[in-house]
Amino acid sequence: MRLLDAFFALRPLVLVPAWSFFLLGCDAAFPALRFGLLSAVLAGAYLVNQVTDFESDRLNGKGLFLQRGIFTRHAYLWWGVGLAIGALGVALLRQERFVWLGTAAALGFAYSVPPLRLVSRPGFDLAANALGYGGVALVLGAPSLPAVGALRFAACTLAVACVFLHTTLLDLEGDRRTHKRTSGVALGPAAARAGAAAAGAAAVACAVAAKSPGIAAASSATALLAAIALLRPEVVSSRTVVVGATAAFAVAAGVRFPAFLIALFLLVVATRLYYRHRFALRYPAL
Repeated sequence: MRLLDAFFALRPLVLVPAWSFFLLGCDAAFPALRFGLLSAVLAGAYLVNQVTDFESDRLNGKGLFLQRGIFTRHAYLWWGVGLAIGALGVALLRQERFVWLGTAAALGFAYSVPPLRLVSRPGFDLAANALGYGGVALVLGAPSLPAVGALRFAACTLAVACVFLHTTLLDLEGDRRTHKRTSGVALGPAAARAGAAAAGAAAVACAVAAKSPGIAAASSATALLAAIALLRPEVVSSRTVVVGATAAFAVAAGVRFPAFLIALFLLVVATRLYYRHRFALRYPAL
């Protein structure tokens, strides 16, 4: 059980968007080492984020492993920093896009850790998340930077920005109570939904201009959900936008790499079984 706890404490489903954009950047070859290094960097940053957001996660019903004493915050810090440093060390030795992986690490840790703590700086939290999980992940999967192109980079970054604004709305109450000033808190629900819809529409325009069918299709689904959430929030909730957009980009990546969809399906099933057995919870709540 301890090994299972350690695996699911990483919340691997949170990495699905970054994995999807990484794969959307790939050509026929799959750079497995870079995939693993990016996963380690982002997982490390996420562990540290759970430490710094301990109280807001508790109020928002998240972070069960720390809040229930399964792991300590001290262990999470060492674990998270160790994962990131280890991954960057391998990247440097193997010459595997060290600068871009370093950028992903810098964005991930700056998002959570003082004095920058971008998660409490409206606009900067949005930029860090959109770049790290969108554009940077796309570049790391691609055979070269020119192969990505500015428009594809912008499309993926804007799509993540659209979804991120809705994730801040999901945690709005707990963030307000702990004085965590995210973009969602600063804008309020109506303006955040409007910003998300605009980012989604811009992502579609960039993807179409880049002649990238997979990214265009997933961006269109994301933009549609964001538009309905703006006009009819009682019909399409922020959770629906987040889950729907994540699924859309995962499918787009899976069209190119079918094994990804099989692995993702197994991961979702395993996660559901684990959370039901360990915490008597239904997660992910699809």
